[in-house]
Amino acid sequence: MIKHTLTIFLLTALSLFATDAPIPLAGSQGETGHLDGVGTESRFSDPSGLTRDAQGNLYVCDTRNHVIRKIAVDGMVTTLAGKPGESGAVDGLGAAARFHFPSDVAVAPDGTLYIADTGNHCIRKISITGQVTTLAGDLGSEDDVDISYGANYKTARSKISGKGKAARFNSPSGIVYAPSGHLYVSDTGNQIIRRVDMKGAVITVAGMVGEWGTTDGTGSKARFNSPMGLCLGSDGAIYIADSMNHCIRRMTLKGQVSTFAGNATEASQKIGPRLEARFAEPRDIAPHPSGGFIICESLGNSIFRLNAEGNVSLITLPENSLSLPSSAVCDPTGNIFLSNTFHHTVLSMRE
Repeated sequence: MIKHTLTIFLLTALSLFATDAPIPLAGSQGETGHLDGVGTESRFSDPSGLTRDAQGNLYVCDTRNHVIRKIAVDGMVTTLAGKPGESGAVDGLGAAARFHFPSDVAVAPDGTLYIADTGNHCIRKISITGQVTTLAGDLGSEDDVDISYGANYKTARSKISGKGKAARFNSPSGIVYAPSGHLYVSDTGNQIIRRVDMKGAVITVAGMVGEWGTTDGTGSKARFNSPMGLCLGSDGAIYIADSMNHCIRRMTLKGQVSTFAGNATEASQKIGPRLEARFAEPRDIAPHPSGGFIICESLGNSIFRLNAEGNVSLITLPENSLSLPSSAVCDPTGNIFLSNTFHHTVLSMRE
């Protein structure tokens, strides 16, 4: 069994990207709560999944508040859906809806939002008018679960493919919209990657339900270990932060899975060519406009840059800048936006 102990390698200054301190875009470091307002006047409680629309607005899963927030281009933070501090399983308009630890969000070109509602084991949809519906999974039904491991964690049944209410998930934690009109979802507790169409039909693309491992392969022959954040690469493939395998996986839309960066046998921090690099529980991956990716690493509270040539570097930041960076998104000019979860803030930075 791999021990998930972080080993910090000596990194030479020539191999690092230096940056100024990240700028707080929303929330106040160390102050938890819920408050709408401009920039640092606002308050969050464990913000996680993050996405950006074509107009430059950011959308945030304010996970412990059980709500979805919007950060407008002018810095105004508002609550789009859910009631702060009240978890639940309710479809409805705006504040009438309820979520349970939502952890990731994707946006379609028309502005529709899709939510990985982790604690409800469902995929939710928020229309541009604020109407919340359940796209896939049986919201609030005890039929979703077999075994309870405590008040906030349950496992889904093994018969999981289906349409809409007939589908089942187990703690989905990553979601991305593809131009084909499909959603791809990291079904974390089930150790698989799913595809959801716009009518709610769900299939498994890669992995085997309930079986974790490190195997590369196609479809059910592949294995993951707590896959989390994922994104669409410029080559049309899906890139996955395979968290407890400490690596980045690449999956074609036909389900061919390969290890793209890092190594599942070693949890550490090491820069260099992508297959020689090492990570410790990467949590999210986001495409960079100049090619390659930004990688959020949770155990080391670090941000890595994997460039278009396949080399991994560590973006150096002032000490204590980050506490569980859980999600990233870039704008077309290279600005990087981060959910800094345990500091209860959303940050802006550049390399």
